Amino acid sequence: MDCADYQRRLENEHGAPIEQIIRKVYIDEDQGPATGAQALGIPRQVFMHFVHECDLKKEKLQRL
Repeated sequence: MDCADYQRRLENEHGAPIEQIIRKVYIDEDQGPATGAQALGIPRQVFMHFVHECDLKKEKLQRL
């Protein structure tokens, strides 16, 4: 599976855009890459791809 496949799967399962899904896990629930990826059932590298694609790392660092 590539990132696009994971994106389609997650968006179908959660009924939301990928940015909203990753934001909920990574920012709102304050989960790290490993635990966030595990919660979503995706590889850590794919999770981090979405974090970078959605530019969420800056927002996470601002909340610290």
